[in-house]
Amino acid sequence: MRSQVRSARTRHPIARAAAVMGVATLIASSVTAVGISGAAYAAPVDIIQNGTAAVAEPPAVPGNLLPDGRFVSDFTGWTNTRGGTLSLSDDAASGAHSLKVSGRENTQSGPFANVADKLELGASYRLSGKLKYDEGNATQQFNFTFCPTNFNGCADYGQSYTKGEWGSFSQEFTAEAKHVAAGWLFVETPWGSNALQDFQVDEVSLVKIADAPEGPEFTSLEKVQTKPIGDHNPLVGHKFGADPHHLIYNGRLYIYSTDDTQQYELNSKDANGLPTQSNGYGGITRLNVMSTSDMVNWVDHGTVPVAREGGAAPWSRNSWAPAAIEKDGKVYLYFCDSGTGTAVVVGGSPLGPWTDPLGKKIIPDTVSRDYIAGGGFPAGMWLFDPEVFIDDDGQGYLYFGGNSQIGTAPNVQGPQNPKSTRVVKLQDDMVTLDGDPVEIDGPGMFEASSIFKRGDTYYYSYSSNFQVNEVPGQYPSRGGIAYMMTDDPMDLTASKYAGVAFQNPSAFFGAGNGGNNHSDMFTFKGETYFTYHAQTRGAAWAAALGTPGATQGYRSVHIDKLEFNEDGTVKPIVGTRAGVEQVEAFDPYRTFEAETLAWQLGVSVTATDAASVEFPEHNGGGNMVLSGVDDGDFAGLSGVDFGTGAKTVSARVKPLVAGGSIQVRLDDVDGQVVAEIPVDGTVGEWTTVEAEVTGAIGEHDVFFVFAAPEGASADTDLVEVDNWAFAPAEEGPGTELVAELSRDEVEAGGSVTLTASGVPATEVEVGIESTYRALATVEVAEGAFEAELVIPADVEPGAHEIVIRDGETELARLALTVTASGEGTAGTDGAGADEGADGAGTASGSGTATGTGSATGTGSGTGSDGSGGSLANTGADAVGTLNAALLGALLLTLGTGAWMTHRRRRTLGVTDSE
Repeated sequence: MRSQVRSARTRHPIARAAAVMGVATLIASSVTAVGISGAAYAAPVDIIQNGTAAVAEPPAVPGNLLPDGRFVSDFTGWTNTRGGTLSLSDDAASGAHSLKVSGRENTQSGPFANVADKLELGASYRLSGKLKYDEGNATQQFNFTFCPTNFNGCADYGQSYTKGEWGSFSQEFTAEAKHVAAGWLFVETPWGSNALQDFQVDEVSLVKIADAPEGPEFTSLEKVQTKPIGDHNPLVGHKFGADPHHLIYNGRLYIYSTDDTQQYELNSKDANGLPTQSNGYGGITRLNVMSTSDMVNWVDHGTVPVAREGGAAPWSRNSWAPAAIEKDGKVYLYFCDSGTGTAVVVGGSPLGPWTDPLGKKIIPDTVSRDYIAGGGFPAGMWLFDPEVFIDDDGQGYLYFGGNSQIGTAPNVQGPQNPKSTRVVKLQDDMVTLDGDPVEIDGPGMFEASSIFKRGDTYYYSYSSNFQVNEVPGQYPSRGGIAYMMTDDPMDLTASKYAGVAFQNPSAFFGAGNGGNNHSDMFTFKGETYFTYHAQTRGAAWAAALGTPGATQGYRSVHIDKLEFNEDGTVKPIVGTRAGVEQVEAFDPYRTFEAETLAWQLGVSVTATDAASVEFPEHNGGGNMVLSGVDDGDFAGLSGVDFGTGAKTVSARVKPLVAGGSIQVRLDDVDGQVVAEIPVDGTVGEWTTVEAEVTGAIGEHDVFFVFAAPEGASADTDLVEVDNWAFAPAEEGPGTELVAELSRDEVEAGGSVTLTASGVPATEVEVGIESTYRALATVEVAEGAFEAELVIPADVEPGAHEIVIRDGETELARLALTVTASGEGTAGTDGAGADEGADGAGTASGSGTATGTGSATGTGSGTGSDGSGGSLANTGADAVGTLNAALLGALLLTLGTGAWMTHRRRRTLGVTDSE
C-alpha cells in the first residue's frame, strides 16, 4: 500500500527518518530516460580563445527557468542549502565543466536552485538534466525534487543511474499545487538510503512547454461526471477506495477496499472541494464494502468501522489493505494497522456483526518469539498488506509484508531481491498461526501480496518497487504487478518468477495516476478478473477544475478481465475505463437497494437504522440510503430486463422538501420518460410512493433523475431513497412452482430429499437459513429437479428453512427442523409403505401436495437418470434431474408440506399446511 516516493517531507532529516513507518505518499509520474544523443539541444558552439578552439559548449536553453545549468565558467544561482560543497568539475557531460557536490552530510545535500513563483498551476513543463557518480553501489537512484522552503509536501522525480557513466534525465509534468508552492528545486539521493557519495550534474534546465488550459469547466465537484455513462471503471463514481480485495459469499461478489474517502474528508481542500493535501492514510480507520451479482451494478454497503473508538478492533490505529475470505459461514476480514502489523476481525456476514477474536495483531503479536529474535523480520520490513487463501484441502495461508529494502548494514537486502514478504500456515480457526512464517523471494518486491489457484497452479502476485532494475524474465518493471507461478503455495523462491501481469496505472490512465499499485486476482461465475486501484476519480476532478494531474493520491477501485496464454502464463492486463461486461441482466421485479449504482451524478450514500429488504442477512451491519440529492442528480442502472413490460414503479423515500419528483428514463439521462414518481408525503418522514410505467419493455439502462420543485435553490437536498421496486404488467396464466421436502425434521449431519417442479430456471442454488448458508447448486431439467441435501453437522439445532434461489431471486422457502446428532428424528427418508393403487400409506410428516389423487406417504427417489447423490456442504455442483412423469407420480405420493408460487410472478406465496 505504501508508495516508494513521497509527497510530504518532515522539517528535519532526523524527524523524517522517524517517519519511515508512516504513511506519507507521493503519487509521482513515471520517469522517461532519454539517451544523451536525444538531448533537446542545438549543436554545440565552438568557443575561440586566443585563436585556439576551446571546448564546445551547448547553447543556452531558451526559456530556462533555472540558473544556467551548463556551468560554463561558474555556478551562479546554485546553492548548497542543505550542506555539502559545490565546485566546478572538468568531468562534464558536455562543455568544459559540470557542477560537483562533495562532502555531503545528508541525502538532501545537493545543488539547489530557487524556483519560487516560477511555476504556473496547470501549465506543463519539462525538467531535464544529466548526472554522474563514481562511488558506491553499481546503480543508484537520484531524485530531482521540488520542495517548499519548509520541506513539507515535496514532489520527487527520480531514476537509477549506473556508476561511472553520465546518464540523462527528462520528465514532463503538469504543475500541481505542490509545484507552485515549491521554493526549491534540488538534486538528492532518496531519503533513508544512506547514499552520501559525491556526484556531478550538467545540462540542467526547466522550461514551460504548454500554458495552463482556460478556466475550469466546473466549480462544483458534485457535478463532475467521474464515471462516464457506459464505462464500468471506476466501479463507483461517488467515493474513493484503494487496495481492493474480493469475497464471494452466497454466490455474490463483494469488494472490500481502504476508505480513502475518510482521509479526503479529513484533509485540506480548496473552495471547490479539490484536495490540496496528499492522502497520507493516517486517518483511515474504516474499510469500504460493496457488492454485485452482475459485475457492473454495485450496491454500496457503506463501511466497516475497524480501528479506534467504535471500531471492531478499537486498540488498532488504522485499517488499510483488507483481505477477506469465507469459511463455514463466517467472514474473516484481515487488515493492516499501518505498517506495524496485521490483524483480523470475524463477521457473521460480509457486513458483520464483527468480533475481535484475538484483541491484538496476529502479526507480529502471535509469532514465535524465537522466530523474531532470530531475525525473522529484519529492520525496515513492513508487516502489512495481508492476503488470505484457503486451498482445496481446507488448509489456510496468510501472506504479508513489504518494502523495497530491509535489513541493516552489512546485511541489507534490496531492491532487486529484498525478500520482504512472508507466508505462514493458519490453523482451522483461521486466527491461529500453524508454525513460523516462511520467506518469499519475489524479484523486485515491494508490497501487495495476492494469491489464487487455477487448476493445479498457484499464482502469487505483488507490486514491484520503484528502484528495481528491470531484466526481462528475471526482474519486473517498476511500480507494476509482478507474479510467480508455483505448485506449492509456500514455495515462492525467485526461480518461480513468471513476469509482469500489469504495468503501473500511469501507463493506462495518464497524469496523476502513478504511485503505488495494489491488486487482487479471482474467479467469479466462470470468468477470471483483476481488481486494482487508479486515481481516475481524482484525475477527473482535477481536469474538470483546471488542474490536471492534481490527484493527491486518492484512489478508486477498478476491475478488468484476466486472461491466460496456453502455457498458463498471464496475458498482459490492460487497464481500461470501459471495464468488464455485464454477466447477467438486472431483475427489476423485486425490492432492491436505491444505492445500487452503475452510474451516478451528485448523489452520495448515508447509513440508516432501517432494515434492508434486499439484504436481511446484513441487518446486523445496517443499511444505506441515497442522500445528497439535488436537482438534476441521477442514479443509473445497467442492463435492466423488463421482459414483456413493467406496470408500476415504487420507491421508499423520505422527502426533505415538498413537491419534488423522480423521473424514470430509459437508456440515457435525457432518454424516454416512462414514469414520473411524485415525492409526496410528510417532509422528514419515510413513506412509499408509486407511479405507473408506460413503455418499459425489454432490456434497457435505467436512470432515476431527480427534479426539484419550482422555486427551490439548485443545491437544496430534495429526498433520501431507501429502495426501488418495479411490478410487471398483467400476465396470462403461469406455471406453478411446487417444492417438497421428504421430511420436515432431520438430524444435523443427516440428509433430506428436495423435489421441485415448475422451476423457472436452468440452475438453482439451494441453501439452509437461519443465517443463510449455501448447500448445493442443482441443475434443472424441464423445470424440475430432485436433490438429496446433506445438512451440515455443525448446524445449530432448531427451526431452519431450506431456500431455493435463482441468482438474486428467491424462488421457494420450506420449513425444516434440525435436531442434534443422536437425538433421532420422526421417520427416515423414504420410510412409509405404499399400500395399494390408491396410494394409501403412512408418512413422517403431514401436509397437502399439489395435483390430484388420494395418496399420502413420504417422497424419496433418485430421479430417472439415477442421480440424486449426496450433496456435501462444500458448495460443489451436483445434478439432480427428474423425468416429468416420474415427478408427477412422486408429487401425488408426497406427505409433507408443499411450497407453491406462480412462475409468472417473482413475488412468492406458500400453501398453508393442512
